[in-house]
Amino acid sequence: MQRENEVQQVFLVGAKSLGAYGGYETFVYKLTEYHQNKKNIKYHVACKANGDGCMDEIKVDGVTRINDQEFEFHNVHCFKIDVPQIGPAQAIYYDVAALKACCKYIKEHRIKHPIVYIMACRIGPFAGHFYKEIHKLGGTVYLNPDGAAVIIGTLFEENSQAKSAKLEVAA
Repeated sequence: MQRENEVQQVFLVGAKSLGAYGGYETFVYKLTEYHQNKKNIKYHVACKANGDGCMDEIKVDGVTRINDQEFEFHNVHCFKIDVPQIGPAQAIYYDVAALKACCKYIKEHRIKHPIVYIMACRIGPFAGHFYKEIHKLGGTVYLNPDGAAVIIGTLFEENSQAKSAKLEVAA
């Protein structure tokens, strides 16, 4: 599906930062560090702007600040999500706001065939809405709920009708 000269745009949602806060954060850090010189992949990472696990990009070497809400690190476009201090519901709020920001960015930049990789599964009843929206934008959703990957993709048939596909992969 991807042509040789096209850049695959990959959006990572669910980790709080590109740091050593937890498993997802370490995964994102190592993934982007390893791929930082790849010309055919561009990562976009949602980062928590405040509270536990947030990334303070000012304290990290190699960061280029774009504005108060965006920065580049490891050749990755990072965008910050402000999260209200609402107790345990913060995680759900963060994921929903990050997915909303991803969809907006994909639309505004007319990105074809984006991949949205969601770590953890905290979006519950909002999942269907975002899957449909991302699929409408020509994207594919990968969901990693605590170590097992579920690929919720879009298959394009010859008659241009999209079909949803689900593939579960054990970790």
